[in-house]
Amino acid sequence: MTDGNTIMPVEQCGAVGKCQSNPAGYASYMGSHYRTPSAESVASYAMQQLEAARRKDVETHEKNLPALEVNKAIAARLEAFMAEIGMPRSHSERDTKSRSRYPKNITVASGWISDMTRHIKVTDGFDYATSTYERLKRDYEAYAYRAKTEAEAKRNEAQRQADAEKEARRANVELARIVLRYELPEDADWSDVLDALREKNQRIDLALAMKETRGDWSEGPYRVRNAIDRFSIETDEDKAIANDILDCLRDFEDGRVFRDTAWNYDRLLSSVSDQQLVADASTAYARVQEDA
Repeated sequence: MTDGNTIMPVEQCGAVGKCQSNPAGYASYMGSHYRTPSAESVASYAMQQLEAARRKDVETHEKNLPALEVNKAIAARLEAFMAEIGMPRSHSERDTKSRSRYPKNITVASGWISDMTRHIKVTDGFDYATSTYERLKRDYEAYAYRAKTEAEAKRNEAQRQADAEKEARRANVELARIVLRYELPEDADWSDVLDALREKNQRIDLALAMKETRGDWSEGPYRVRNAIDRFSIETDEDKAIANDILDCLRDFEDGRVFRDTAWNYDRLLSSVSDQQLVADASTAYARVQEDA
């Protein structure tokens, strides 16, 4: 309690000022010999420390309010009294720190002004603490955003690698099964498998040549020409297929013709009686295209 005539002590709001200017600095408070904290966890911890410091400064300021009001009133009374008796607020004196040959006079505050400022606290630094808090919070939030973005990128990359490894294992299993199914050399790769399966059925051979040309006809339809040269006429249907594809080769313009013709690559593949062979050849074709 005070009667309003006694100078009141005021605690300065300095908790936020003790926070790290760079949130990454909190990593040393969290780490151990066994684990380095992630940037995301450092960002979260830093924000917790900043908000705790802010709460402390707010609490300090709220407790200071009555004392600040008393001190402001005392300071106002003191200033009024000094003005009433004609006490100057400042005076001139020679600048003792000057190295000039003829030092100039400087204006300095009177002693009572300095004493009043030193002993009668009318501010607790809350405004400065608030501006510091707002600046640090912007910096901490920016750090947290970067940490989150980088962590997500790392997680996505790790997932991509895991998926790629899983797909590679699956492809190896597929390759092994096909190699065993057709009794191919155990060191055969997908290109070897594709060549071997195309040799087993001329319609598959022709269809895949057409399909590959559909995807890239920059060098013309040479793949289809080679395949049709290997194509043997054994049935009337074979003859119809050959004639249809030969028509496509005449005045060839682009690979889409092999998609749109009567005996297109999809129809050719569906006409093969051994659909397991079609599926395996298609798988090998897709794997070779992926590696190309």
